[in-house]
Amino acid sequence: MKKLVLLGLSVFLIAGTVRAEERIVFVNLEQVFNDFYKTQLAKSKIETQQQDIEEKRQNMVGEISAISAEVDALREESRDITLAKEIRDSKRMLYEERLLELRTKQKDLEEFVSLQQKQLQQQISRMSQTIMDEIRQAVVEYAKREGLLAVIDNSSRRSAVGVFIYTHPDVEITEAILAELNSRRPVDALK
Repeated sequence: MKKLVLLGLSVFLIAGTVRAEERIVFVNLEQVFNDFYKTQLAKSKIETQQQDIEEKRQNMVGEISAISAEVDALREESRDITLAKEIRDSKRMLYEERLLELRTKQKDLEEFVSLQQKQLQQQISRMSQTIMDEIRQAVVEYAKREGLLAVIDNSSRRSAVGVFIYTHPDVEITEAILAELNSRRPVDALK
């Protein structure tokens, strides 16, 4: 009798384990993130901002180059012994003023670049987090709707080698999650 009960319990546990395995699925969050239309929109927005920043930086570099050329010319003129002492002195004073202006502009450029990079990185981080939160929410909703026990990320985005070396393709839901997320795309988004 004990053997029969143990056998029945073993069969029940094995059947429960098999059933549980059928309800554990895998998703490649890296692929979902990269192929999600909102990620593409965010990347496009960031690229536009980077171009604007680069244009402003180039304008500042142009100003610095012009002032630098003027400073070089004034330095040469302030040392020109063929000019009268009063003219050389006035050129030297102008040279010193423009040199201070040049240093100020160079410092402004460094601060501008540093600030813009910092702000851009913060924006990228916020946008990525917002998108990942939406993706996670979609995965949770999908898992609840499909009656899944677990969804495991099998992407390798956080480590050199993914957590799982092999996953059966039948339990991969990446495409289903992408289809659900991208079905919400507005008609005019990313044509």
